[in-house]
Amino acid sequence: MKNYRRSFIKKCAGLSALLGFSLSGRGAAGGSLTARPTSDKKTFVTAHFFSGNGDVPEDLFGDLCLMRKGSPQMTYSGSPTTIEPIATREEWLVKKQALRDIFTMILGYPPPGQDCSLSIKIESEKDQGDYTERRVSYLLSPGERVASLVLVPKSARKPGPAVLTIHPTTKDGKEQTVGRGEKIDGQVTPAAQRRAYGLHLVRRGYVTFSPDLLGAGERIYAGRREFDNQPFIDAHPTWSGTGKDLWDLRRAIDVMQTIPEIDPERIASIGHSQGAGLTCYLAAIDERVKVAVSNCGVWPARIHRNPFHQARTQWWTGQPANRPFCYAGKPFPIDDHELLALAAPRPYLNISALNDSGFKPEDEAFTRPAWENLGSNVKKIYALLGAKDRFELRLHLDAHDFHDPMRELAYAFLDRHLK
Repeated sequence: MKNYRRSFIKKCAGLSALLGFSLSGRGAAGGSLTARPTSDKKTFVTAHFFSGNGDVPEDLFGDLCLMRKGSPQMTYSGSPTTIEPIATREEWLVKKQALRDIFTMILGYPPPGQDCSLSIKIESEKDQGDYTERRVSYLLSPGERVASLVLVPKSARKPGPAVLTIHPTTKDGKEQTVGRGEKIDGQVTPAAQRRAYGLHLVRRGYVTFSPDLLGAGERIYAGRREFDNQPFIDAHPTWSGTGKDLWDLRRAIDVMQTIPEIDPERIASIGHSQGAGLTCYLAAIDERVKVAVSNCGVWPARIHRNPFHQARTQWWTGQPANRPFCYAGKPFPIDDHELLALAAPRPYLNISALNDSGFKPEDEAFTRPAWENLGSNVKKIYALLGAKDRFELRLHLDAHDFHDPMRELAYAFLDRHLK
């Protein structure tokens, strides 16, 4: 088992002898691990999950900044090639397109005939005091009409900035983001209040747009629990749950760009948990997302305790195309550090709890250096594009929630880059 895990993490890092990296270390008693320290980084000790392995790469996510190079004829297979660091903006654009192509293959492909006119309808409008709440319906595909909630501040100048607010994994769907989430004794719970970012942001002067994801709110399949999307998977074998979510969210942006109160060039996306992961994916493929904020929803498969998290066989099925890689013990063809970099040079704030995704506070000795390495590599891509300060990574040990300090940080980030 130790040899298997050692081999797996080396392959995931993509930094073995193929790339000419020198790795050193030793296994220590009690399940600790020593890795060769980097510039300002002291020796770190991993948790028991990596116990006995002395070769976890120090530059775990360095493959982000590497690409294959060769002569102009290298694609003819007639000349040698090498893996080298990306040196120019033009080289990054080549890799960027390649990564997007890979992500498209993982997402799968919708069946023909999905595209259609939006057919937008304003179904109702409520005065909520300092803002107006609209229920707007539109078509995602022929015969598939959904409704979203649009909150418009009465004090807003037209057109103004807007935020797509993507809810986490909750049966309440869009209702949670506008302040009507889970209740106990008639009162919205503190956790639901913290995740009502659509309501919070309209009171900061933003138009907010809150849709239901497939399997949540008004889109829960009859007789199934929330986020069980198996009927969709069965009906669309060439597509994926994540692919469908991104299709729906891009249609939401289409609608947002038609709303008079919204400046189509100042649209952001924010989300917690499931909403955060989808914000990452959406910003990676849709340049209309000008600013992105993800909270506790991005965790690379490379350091995940169980990468089947993204390729489940039941309940929420997101990316089934990654399932063979899980079984074979191979790294995913595209991982979160690469998807985060695809948003460059647009402003991006990623907030992650180090004691998330099955890790505990005592695992910080592994999770913090791993995440810091991820952030430093994403920043290299931003720096290459002249936007080093537009990517921010904030790490904490307060577990999987959207705590008040992190929300204030997120909202200030939106103010700084969108207003």
